[in-house]
Amino acid sequence: MRSIATVCCLLLLCLAADAQSVLESLEREVTALARRVMPAVVSVEGGALVAPGSAPSSLWARPSNEAARRVYEALRMLNLPNPVTRKGSGFIVDSNGWVLTGADVVRGAEQCIVRLADGRRLTGKVVSIDEATNVAMVKVEAQALSALPLGDSDKLEPGSIVLCVGTQGGYDRSVALCTVAGKERIGVIGQQQFLSNLLQISGSIGAGSSGAAIVNTRGEVVGIVIATLTPGFTIRIPEPAASPRSGAVPSVAPPIETPLLGASGGGLAVPINDVRAVLAEMQSGRVRRAFLGIVPADRDGAEGAEVVRVIPDSPAARGGIRLGDVILSINGQPVHRAADVSARLRRMKPGDRLELNILRGAQRLRINITLGERANTPP
Repeated sequence: MRSIATVCCLLLLCLAADAQSVLESLEREVTALARRVMPAVVSVEGGALVAPGSAPSSLWARPSNEAARRVYEALRMLNLPNPVTRKGSGFIVDSNGWVLTGADVVRGAEQCIVRLADGRRLTGKVVSIDEATNVAMVKVEAQALSALPLGDSDKLEPGSIVLCVGTQGGYDRSVALCTVAGKERIGVIGQQQFLSNLLQISGSIGAGSSGAAIVNTRGEVVGIVIATLTPGFTIRIPEPAASPRSGAVPSVAPPIETPLLGASGGGLAVPINDVRAVLAEMQSGRVRRAFLGIVPADRDGAEGAEVVRVIPDSPAARGGIRLGDVILSINGQPVHRAADVSARLRRMKPGDRLELNILRGAQRLRINITLGERANTPP
């Protein structure tokens, strides 16, 4: 009996030693990866929270009651990003001074401040904003900079290990070990911006991480953080007479607007392949994206994508698409879920023609629409 106990103890010691070895190996790999990518990571200080001439964000309006005022002051004491000057993340995508960051960081500004890993503080010009991905391109006057290579985001799977590298909670060049929790997520960023084909990242992603690089184990960028998922604190937009069958469209807030006390449920990131497709256009200053003007949602246990929002005076509205319509196919290709609609649109250009097969109640309709051009924020 004593010999059996001895053998069990030895096995436990071996397992503990193996576990320790695995942890030490993981630590070496993660720290080496962080050291390799850090020289290309920057922090970005942009303009006002809202574009000039627009109403101020209600989230940052000074509270009128005493309890809310104390919370507001406590957040300020935590040295979170200034509500007037946006602070976020970014990374160098080209050694000649091209920087990618979150659109929320620089929207409404012509210039921004880019702080490099070596301590240099450079003035950056906001060249373009792609509203389809919520990503901005910034140019700084510098040469021979460290740049991050771009990977293939299509190779990511739920469970893939990644690093989130960027500004978090006001601290520059922070590193978080994360996993890909899901793919093809959809969400409404801020008040009305619908995005799709997003990566759901599980890990510690906090305030100020808009524009942070999601890096795979080879040191390649596979995504860009554009929103945090903060439990119990999301900005939701009113659903205008949504169909009772429609599922709720997730609504999340930009990282700069979710300064809870360190709480985070992860974040949403744009796959780098969606950005790579328009990288040259972003550098030229004009991104041309097709625009239909609907928000689709999955149907519970049924094929097709249900229209839960139609943007007024959009190609969809002018073409006769109504709230509650179900899109069954686009140009003869079947639509199984909402992500299929967005995937088709990403491969099309303004002016292309769409033939939609629609289910409206018990009636099947065929609607032809000419795609418009998505309005992008000028630099």
